[in-house]
Amino acid sequence: MAAGITGLLIFLYLFFMYQRAITQVNDGINALESNMLAIFNDNELIADAAGVRYQQLKSNNLCGNLSDFRPRNRDEWGINADRSVLNPGYGTLISRTQSEEARCMFAAGEFVRARMNTLNPGHYDTHRYIVAHDAHWFYWFTSKDSVRFSFDSSQMARNPAAFFQIPESFYDRLLLKDSRKKARSSTNFYTDKITGEKAYSLVSYIYDLSAGQVSNHIVGYLLYDFSKPELQRALRESFKNNVPSELMLKFVNRQDASHLCLTDNCNWPTVYQVYDLSDRYEFRYALPLYLYILHDPMASTAVLLAPLLFLLLFFVIRRRLNKGDNRFYSDALTGSYTRNILELIQKHELRYTTVLLFDCNKFKAINDAWGHSVGDRALKIIAQCMLDNVRAVHDLVIRTGGDEFVILLASASKEDARYIAERIAMQVTQHAFTVEGEVVPLSVSWGMSTSADNLDSAIQQADADMYRMKKGEQQESGR
Repeated sequence: MAAGITGLLIFLYLFFMYQRAITQVNDGINALESNMLAIFNDNELIADAAGVRYQQLKSNNLCGNLSDFRPRNRDEWGINADRSVLNPGYGTLISRTQSEEARCMFAAGEFVRARMNTLNPGHYDTHRYIVAHDAHWFYWFTSKDSVRFSFDSSQMARNPAAFFQIPESFYDRLLLKDSRKKARSSTNFYTDKITGEKAYSLVSYIYDLSAGQVSNHIVGYLLYDFSKPELQRALRESFKNNVPSELMLKFVNRQDASHLCLTDNCNWPTVYQVYDLSDRYEFRYALPLYLYILHDPMASTAVLLAPLLFLLLFFVIRRRLNKGDNRFYSDALTGSYTRNILELIQKHELRYTTVLLFDCNKFKAINDAWGHSVGDRALKIIAQCMLDNVRAVHDLVIRTGGDEFVILLASASKEDARYIAERIAMQVTQHAFTVEGEVVPLSVSWGMSTSADNLDSAIQQADADMYRMKKGEQQESGR
């Protein structure tokens, strides 16, 4: 019973604690998804702003002078692109040629960057850049991100079609409310040139709106890079810097099954939950119960305290059961056992060498003459004489009826048993029992059986022996 209660309590505690942890994990993943979608929506707004400003500058010949370009490497031109003297107050443009289109995008990008810094101080996102539709030029909002770039080493510059999908029309994308469908324009995983980490990029389109008709023509792609460190930073922020150490979290490209492990452990269990981020990417996460118990202090403490709880319950339950046994097996009046103990003795096949049976003489006359309360006092005195004369721990005094008692002796010889019986009878007779100043004589008759293999038959033999004793006493008194 103690083991069952302990197991149930620990199970219920761990169950509710684990469910609470699962809820906290789900809330953290929801927050992470919301943050990433917020970044994507910001990217869409920035792309629209850059596109509108690009068209304004280009149509009004306000892009600036091509003389602002400076040679950078062989076949590379740039604005604020000299690695040794980068100005962090401006973005950086690198182009294959001194292109008017590139110069216009630099001017548009600088306008948008300055406005973002002014309107949203402290919330300016790094690692955001614009790539021309044919990868002819690159513009970085943060100049230091351009340091490692070169057209020769950039896979995106050599083969943009491997990274970008064909864009839908401007109005379809603008009016589509489902950000998850918009975000399918994200790239596959690639090795980021800036961080050297595996990464993917959110992609928004900067549309060419110079023509009169609806078109999907674009000027370039606006990218926001999510490398593994960036995703882990977003994860920590979503969990308020309290990411469960037992959490397993993968960021998975469902198209090719490639993934990033964002937690310390990604030895993946067979059961996990899936959270869709977009048509291309999803989170797969799990919080294995065994890891939760190992790492969560409260859960592991509960498991460690389970043996102590078991022992406490064991002793409490045993004490309560013992009290119940005492009430069931103990006679409240005399302090001896009740006849219920005989069933327990027979069930466990306990052996006793001798059975003594006692009967109170003329007990009914005492009850009739003086009342049951006096009779109860007499029974207490007789029972106490018996209890005082049993020797071993396993010797039992049992009240089998109203004024009938049985004594079971565990290891007494026939002579010892007879001596005990005679001493009890003598002490009962010698006890000065007075009622209202009048002495009321007490006496008992007894019988003995030394054949205790079968308890019922032994009691019957002792009863027959007592009957012979009573008959003998009656004959002697009649002479």
